Amino acid sequence: MNSNSPIRLSTLSDLSRLGYQLACFCPRCQRWADLNLSDLERQGVATRRVVDFTPRCRRCGTRGEKQLRPPPKRVARGARATFAHYAAPADA
Repeated sequence: MNSNSPIRLSTLSDLSRLGYQLACFCPRCQRWADLNLSDLERQGVATRRVVDFTPRCRRCGTRGEKQLRPPPKRVARGARATFAHYAAPADA
């Protein structure tokens, strides 16, 4: 895929294919849950539009609020974070 081409995030299968994640928040239980998109595909709801998908809390049945999360950042193997420290100029 060309880096300048737009991505399409219409269906649950689009999210899964592109590495996005979907989480839900229950306003009643104050609980977050990460949805398993692979399980949803196996249940036959992969073609549903994200905006029409209305998950419910397993504990209380309240309609959840969805949060779309981007794919995790991929770090090259062997790479590690480094920090540059700059010395302030000495006062003259």
